[in-house]
Amino acid sequence: MHQDAFDLVTEGVLWVDVTGRVQFGNESAATLLGYSRNALVRTSYFEINPHFSMLGWKRFWNRLQENTSERLDTEFVNADGKLFSIRGRAGFDIYSIDPELCLVIFHATEAGKRDADLLDVVQRDGKIGAWEVNLTTNQVFITPIIRRWLGLTPDRAFYPAIEFLTLLQGRVVSTVYGDLRIAYKKLRGTTDHVTVELPVVTTAADKQTSPTIYTARAQSVENELEVYKVYGTLTRGGDVLADALPHQSADEELLRTALDRQTDAVFLVSYADRKIAYVNDRASELTGYSRNQLIGSPASRLADPARAEEIAALYEEVRERKYIERQTVVAHRDGTHNPLFSRIYYYGKDDQEYLLIIAQDSREEVQLSENLQLYVKTLDALNEWVIWLNPTNEVVLLNEAARRKLRRKTSRSLEGLSISELMPDLTIPALSDIRQEQIDGRFRAALDYIYTNPSGEDRTLQVRFAQVAAGAQFFLCLICRDVTQQYNNKRRLQNTKRRVDELTRQLQSENETLREQVEQINTSGSIITASTKYQQVLGQIAQVADTDATVLVTGETGTGKELLAQSIHKFSRRSRKPLVSVNCAALPESLIESELFGHERGAFTGAIAQKKGRFEQADGGTIFLDEIGELPLDMQAKLLRVLQEGEIQRIGSTDPITVDVRIVAATNRDLEQMIGLGTFREDLFYRLNVFPIHNMPLRERKEDIPVLIKHFAKVYSDRMGRNITHINPSDIETLTNYEFPGNVRELINLVERAVITSTASTLNLRASLNALRRPDRNDETSFRSERIIPFEAMQKQYITEALKRTGGKVTGPGGAAELLDLNGRTLMSKMNKLGIDRNKFTG
Repeated sequence: MHQDAFDLVTEGVLWVDVTGRVQFGNESAATLLGYSRNALVRTSYFEINPHFSMLGWKRFWNRLQENTSERLDTEFVNADGKLFSIRGRAGFDIYSIDPELCLVIFHATEAGKRDADLLDVVQRDGKIGAWEVNLTTNQVFITPIIRRWLGLTPDRAFYPAIEFLTLLQGRVVSTVYGDLRIAYKKLRGTTDHVTVELPVVTTAADKQTSPTIYTARAQSVENELEVYKVYGTLTRGGDVLADALPHQSADEELLRTALDRQTDAVFLVSYADRKIAYVNDRASELTGYSRNQLIGSPASRLADPARAEEIAALYEEVRERKYIERQTVVAHRDGTHNPLFSRIYYYGKDDQEYLLIIAQDSREEVQLSENLQLYVKTLDALNEWVIWLNPTNEVVLLNEAARRKLRRKTSRSLEGLSISELMPDLTIPALSDIRQEQIDGRFRAALDYIYTNPSGEDRTLQVRFAQVAAGAQFFLCLICRDVTQQYNNKRRLQNTKRRVDELTRQLQSENETLREQVEQINTSGSIITASTKYQQVLGQIAQVADTDATVLVTGETGTGKELLAQSIHKFSRRSRKPLVSVNCAALPESLIESELFGHERGAFTGAIAQKKGRFEQADGGTIFLDEIGELPLDMQAKLLRVLQEGEIQRIGSTDPITVDVRIVAATNRDLEQMIGLGTFREDLFYRLNVFPIHNMPLRERKEDIPVLIKHFAKVYSDRMGRNITHINPSDIETLTNYEFPGNVRELINLVERAVITSTASTLNLRASLNALRRPDRNDETSFRSERIIPFEAMQKQYITEALKRTGGKVTGPGGAAELLDLNGRTLMSKMNKLGIDRNKFTG
């Protein structure tokens, strides 16, 4: 109801949020701005009011919070990109809470229409064209008289800036077009006044083929942050001169054109009646009057009334002396008086007498002096050192920053000293080289110079060189910037990046176990069994899982000891915490301690970052130590300390770390026999053997073989997209009678190989069965043999045979590790331990 009420008023109403987005507008606002209601709420206030930026709007918002309301007298842009004047008021809408909204109420002013009508009359009758470039909308507006002069469509007033510049380029003499673009670029960067002479080729309707000289005057306007508009006028010189001197020869026109190009003001005054006979463009600009307004008017119009007697005497003095120089003043149209330095000549021939006054604006000299002071003050305000050297590298001038630092070097005057005395070891390039580089447009990289300040601190200066011309002399300019802080920040950033890289590598190291588990496809999943004997093993797991007792799992290779450890962890109170697996046989002896307990940064060569060990990673969970019998004796002692005290100590640290870890260990070796041989600690064995579980080999649970074959056949057929629906009973019977020295792992590999070679719905176990019956199989390794060989000897035979088949290749596709279904690092560790040299099998 509150917003609908505003649809009944004739004023436009906008609701704007703190970001400048229009949230709502009434019907009158949409009509005045030329938008639909829906389009209006998709605009921002900055599109409607070009005088505002985001920063300006925030300042305006803050003022409203202090003053509650503020009057508006500005310009809005409608949907067509046209500006129109508005007046109104802005304040906060008390009914808006979330979000808080500013209420802008406005109406278009009649004064703007009257001003526009009067401006049209002035342009039409005075033959003055007006134009404007709106940098917000990037559009150019030109009045009808300019359209006629340039031969453009009469009914089109707005042009995109690029299109208009293209049109103008085709009509302006090419040598001037570059100057025009430079002037336009200058106006975009600062508020200034610019006057440009434009030789323009007119249209065929004007019946002229030579360029007509136009004068373009421009001024730029800025808002709170930037220049947003450039506007100005365009006048045709021919119109003014034709009115004053309708009958002029080509020579006279050339002379007047030359005078109009002068930077000095030129006045021609009739001696007889003291009236102005001629002025050039500079004189018109200097006085603020048009040429038509000056020609024929009394010269006293431009004089200071207080100096009337002095001026009267001046006429007689010039007539007598023929030439004088004098400081004078000229009255400007706005009532001010500008100082001039005038050179006054007397000309008389027959009955014609004139005074020719060539005047130079003294304000330029004042401005030059002021600019020089401004430059000096600006240079002295810089933190950078600025030093000028002559061709012999002697100091000519330096700014305050350089003087403040360098005068501590010597008590002598700095001017005239060689730069080598003040900045030794600084390589100074030849001035001619710098000059040639600037001519060629090449860029010389800055030099770094180490400067020691009086307190003994080294500071880094970045030194750049430039050539500076002053009259006919050239100087080498040194700009020295103190970049010590930036360089220190850069070094800190590099150190931070190095630390991040170290932490990244640490994270990668800590996740190594997880990556290994991902790389090894887990085909076993839950424990699958139909064996009543194996049910007893599962019963042991059920008994011990919910306790924190240490478990020792024994059994042959390939029986699935790690699967039992996973089941113990899964059914324990620690199942929400990680299960970390460590293959003790796969770890080099030099890295075992670091892997298990971690290390501090710098603890040893290559320890570039702190690393958490596997025990820390398993804190609160379970650690599975596979092949515990391969652990060296010194590490067995340290592991025993962990079991006894529940503490670990990183390498390079003296601080103990308390860990809460349950240990499940596994081995395929006879630890009691190793105790007798002195290769395994008895006290560690008793700590580990709290709850022993023996994982029986597959040959002792033959009733599980058919079940496992069917299970893994389905797993691999689903994974490979094969439709395996049938298995020959004879194949299953043959496998049931096989004793599987490799246990479940061998069975899994056999089934996977069969699925790969199957081309129909029947599982192709035949190729895998034939592989089991290879004639070169060594019967010494079969448990059916009456002779039982040591376990390590059997391992050595298996590894040797695999290396023979692979030509000494250990890892990778077709390597011995793949044949034996072992991790590559585990196999290499076993080879080192068993004294197997791979090089014997290569070639």
